[in-house]
Amino acid sequence: MNAPITYIPGFLKDPDAVLNALWNELAWERRGTTPRREYYSNEHPVPYAYGVEEFKREYQPQPWHPVVLDIKAALEERTNTKFEVCFLNGYEDQRDHLGWHGDNSSEMDDARPIGIVTVGAERDIMFRRRGDKESIERLKLQHGSLCLMAPGMQDLWDHKIPKAGFSCGTRISLTFRGYVA
Repeated sequence: MNAPITYIPGFLKDPDAVLNALWNELAWERRGTTPRREYYSNEHPVPYAYGVEEFKREYQPQPWHPVVLDIKAALEERTNTKFEVCFLNGYEDQRDHLGWHGDNSSEMDDARPIGIVTVGAERDIMFRRRGDKESIERLKLQHGSLCLMAPGMQDLWDHKIPKAGFSCGTRISLTFRGYVA
C-alpha cells in the first residue's frame, strides 16, 4: 500500500462491548439525507463545521462516553500523541457510506496522525492521491482494528467508506484528531 497508513488489527480487546455500548448509548444525529449517523466530542467547547455549500454542517460537542475515553487513552498511549477530538460515524447497513474527502479542517492539527478505530461489520476504506481518480487503494477495516493515517496525509490524500456490495450489519468508526486551540 502506498497510502501513508499503519494498520493494526485487534487493537481493541473487546470490540463487541464497544459496539454495543456506543450504538445503544450515544445520542446519535442523522441529519437530512446524510447516509450515516454522527456524533462529535471535543475537549474544547467549540463547534466543528465541515462540508461545502449545501452539504456544510456544524456540530456542537457532545459529552464524552466513558468507552470513547478508554479508547482515546489507549490510542494516546500507543501513539504518544494527544487527541482532543473524536468524530464518530455510525453505519446501519451496507447502504450507509461516506464519500471522498480529506480531513483537512483548519481547526484540526495536521501535524498529528489521525486514528480511525473500527467496530462492527468489516467494511472497506479506499484511499487515493488527491487529483488521481485512477489509482485507488483499498483496505478492509476489521472489527476492533486501528488505522493510523500519517501526519500531513490529509494534504495529499482523500479517503472514503463506500457502500458495501454485500449485506452487512452495523459499523462504527471513531476518528480521533488533534485540535488546534
